[in-house]
Amino acid sequence: MPPPIPDRYRLEVRLGRDEDIEEWFATDLELDRPVLIRVIGPEATRSRGRSFLAAVQRASRASHTHVAAVFAADKVPGSTYAVTEWVGGTTLADRTGAGDGPPLAELLANACGLAEGLSLLHAAGVTHGAIDAGAVLYSRGQPAKLGGFGRVPRGTSPEDDVRALAGTLETALTGKPPGAMAPSEIIHSLSPSVDDILRSARADEIDARQLADRLRAVPYSPPVPVSFRWSWRRLLPVALLALAATVLVWAGSAVDTRPTPPLQVAALPLPTLAPRPDAERPPTPASSPADEESEEVALESEPVLLLDVLDFDPLGDGEEHPGRLPLLTDGDPTTEWRTERYFDPLPLLKEGVGLAFEVSGSPALLELTGLSEGTAFRLMWAESLLGVDDPGWEVIAEQQAGAATLRLPLPELRNGIWVLWLTDLPPEGAGYRTRLAEVSFSS
Repeated sequence: MPPPIPDRYRLEVRLGRDEDIEEWFATDLELDRPVLIRVIGPEATRSRGRSFLAAVQRASRASHTHVAAVFAADKVPGSTYAVTEWVGGTTLADRTGAGDGPPLAELLANACGLAEGLSLLHAAGVTHGAIDAGAVLYSRGQPAKLGGFGRVPRGTSPEDDVRALAGTLETALTGKPPGAMAPSEIIHSLSPSVDDILRSARADEIDARQLADRLRAVPYSPPVPVSFRWSWRRLLPVALLALAATVLVWAGSAVDTRPTPPLQVAALPLPTLAPRPDAERPPTPASSPADEESEEVALESEPVLLLDVLDFDPLGDGEEHPGRLPLLTDGDPTTEWRTERYFDPLPLLKEGVGLAFEVSGSPALLELTGLSEGTAFRLMWAESLLGVDDPGWEVIAEQQAGAATLRLPLPELRNGIWVLWLTDLPPEGAGYRTRLAEVSFSS
C-alpha cells in the first residue's frame, strides 16, 4: 500500500526499491511539477530513519547542475520521506545494464560535472557514503546527477566518495570491475590520460575537485562522421551487378573463342585516299524539342525509392530506438517505431528529435500511418543531412498530427534528405512519447 505522506504530493507510480528505500514517481500539487519521493518504511529501525533523514538534510545544502536537488524531507507517523528532483527515473546502472550506455563524449562531459558536484558536497561538509552506478541519475537528454542520498553508508570520508565515483566511471567505460582493464585499451578514441586520472582517484592521490579539473582537460577526438551509412538497399544492387559480372566472365571463359581460319583469297591493292584539306568534323546535331520533352518524361517516370531511414537525435545522445527503424517500412501497421519515453515535456528538454529519410527520385506524397495524435512536427528537406540549426533546411510543413493517417503533398524536390522533426510529444502514461507505424514516399 502507498506510504503515508502529506496530501501535497500525489503518488503516481511505484518505481521500486533502492536498497531499503522505496521510490515513487509523484506530483507536487502545489507547484504542479513531477518529483521523486524516497521513503523509509515503518519496518526500519528508529536509528535508520534518523540517519536517512539526517543524510538527506545534509545533501540539501548543495545546489549544482549535477547534484539532484532536495526539496523537502520530514518524518510523519509511519514513515520518513524525502522529496527530490525528478530527472527521468533512470540511473547509470539501468542504462549500462541494458546495453544502452551513453556515448563517450557525453559520458566524459557528465563525469566532470559529477566530480564537480561531489566537490561541492565535500566543501559543504557532506559525505555521500554510497556512490555507485545506481546513485547516478542519468536519463537520455538530461545531465547526469548524483542522487541516492540517505542510502546505508559504505564509506565515511571524502576519500571514500572519490574512490567510489572513480570506480563507477571506470566500470561505465569498460563494463568491467575497476582495475580489471584500462579504459583506453577498450576504447581506442579515449586518451590514456583517463586511465591515469581514474587510477590516481582510486589511489587517494587526488580529491574531487582535482578529479573534475583533470577530466575536463582530457583531449577527445570523436570518430570522423560519415555522410551516410551503408544499408542492404545500397548493397543489394552492387551485389547483383557483381554477380552478373561473375556470370559473364564464367560464360566467356566457357565458350571457344578461337578464330575460324580465314578463307585464302588473293589480296587486292586498295587505293590510298589522301585527306581533303578542307575536311571538317561533322557538326553535332542539335537537340530537338522532342528530345528535350523525352528527357523530361524520363525524369518524371523515375521511380521514387526510400533508400535509408535514420534516427535523428543530434541534441540528445544521438540515438532514438534505431533497432525499431525497419518496422517503419515493413508494410505492417501493427508494428511501430517509437521515441524514448520522456518524463518531462519535450520542449523543456530539447528542441526536438526525429527521423531522417534518404530518398531518390522526386516524391509527390508522404504518407504517415499511425503517428500519435497530438504530435507536433516539422517536415524539412535538404540535399544532405545537416545540423538542426543549419539554414540549408527547407521547411515544407509544420503542423500537429490528428487521429487519421497523414498525407502530405510534397513540392518538386529531387533526391536528398527528408526529416520528420518532432517538436512536441503527446502524454502517455507517466511521461511523453510518440509512435509511428508506417512511412511511405510515392510519386
